[in-house]
Amino acid sequence: MNWEGNFTYFNGSVAKPYEVKVVLYEDVISISDPNHPDAREIYYPLQSCSFKVLRNQAHVFLQKGNAEHLVIPIEDPVFLQLQSRIQEGHTGWFRKTYQKKGWVLMGLIVLVLFGLMLLAFRGLPPLLVRLIPVKQEIIWGQQIYEAVMEDAVIDIAGTELLRKFASNYPLSNTYPIQLTLVKDTIANAFAVPGGNIVVHSGLIASLKNPEELYALLSHEATHVNRRHSLRQMLGNLTGSYLLSMLGTNFGGLGNTLINQAGMLQSLSYSRQLEAEADWEGQELMVKNGTNPAGMTELMESLQAAHPALNSNLSFLSTHPVSANRIKSSKEFSQKSKFIARAPNPVVREAWNSLKKRYP
Repeated sequence: MNWEGNFTYFNGSVAKPYEVKVVLYEDVISISDPNHPDAREIYYPLQSCSFKVLRNQAHVFLQKGNAEHLVIPIEDPVFLQLQSRIQEGHTGWFRKTYQKKGWVLMGLIVLVLFGLMLLAFRGLPPLLVRLIPVKQEIIWGQQIYEAVMEDAVIDIAGTELLRKFASNYPLSNTYPIQLTLVKDTIANAFAVPGGNIVVHSGLIASLKNPEELYALLSHEATHVNRRHSLRQMLGNLTGSYLLSMLGTNFGGLGNTLINQAGMLQSLSYSRQLEAEADWEGQELMVKNGTNPAGMTELMESLQAAHPALNSNLSFLSTHPVSANRIKSSKEFSQKSKFIARAPNPVVREAWNSLKKRYP
């Protein structure tokens, strides 16, 4: 699937910007004149592209050492796709080098990074996330989940229905996703690092159709798959503490995160992480044969019910819905071509039972 849109373009020679049509292909990005459908496309390899984010706008430089660049909103799906592909290219070298040279090389890298991190504490959480093994995150996540659930009232029968609803809907190839339904009138849901997703009964009561529930689960699963929850929990710790974790086995970090488990229910994601969870969640819906328009319907249903969701722990307070998010989700649905899967009577029965339980 190619991604496209019209954005501001600076050619690096004159100050006057132009509007151009941008198309993101597998490994190249092209620009052309949007006013002339037959205009020739100019192609740039993604490996030569870089970007800087300033005031919610991404300045995407098309050539190394050249001022020629595009200006794209950071919430736009084109930039999110572009950012993901550029970052994959940058992180691949780091992982290979780390595996070959081990802790000796890691020590040298830490010495170089130490000075930089003093000036850029905000860059520490993403760095640590890349260094923490998935297996370790899963272990910590289970302990965090158990700590969060200590005071929760788990609806055992409702949890079985929720799991049955998602039994034929793969949510991750990396993490062992486990769903839990708790009895709580606050309309909320949250993702725990490592694979657990907790849904409040009050949120089930706010949903109108199965596609909205699939959208909710896909959105939260993306937070797990992209390690957003872990990243945000790390972001709530002090920069000096995170610096002290570099070059260690992260044992103390795990205990700290477990002690901070209570923050998960009120963990608020940035607009960029929310946008990423939206479009990757919709991609997951398409992959599973579910109409991605369910994501838009979920947002609109919760937004319409906003007067009833005024708690600091509600889904809207931790996952704020904006006009741009709704617009982007609609555009995704219009562009995507999903193949609807055959109706599953077990899933339909589970959905009906959940709604009878929490109308």
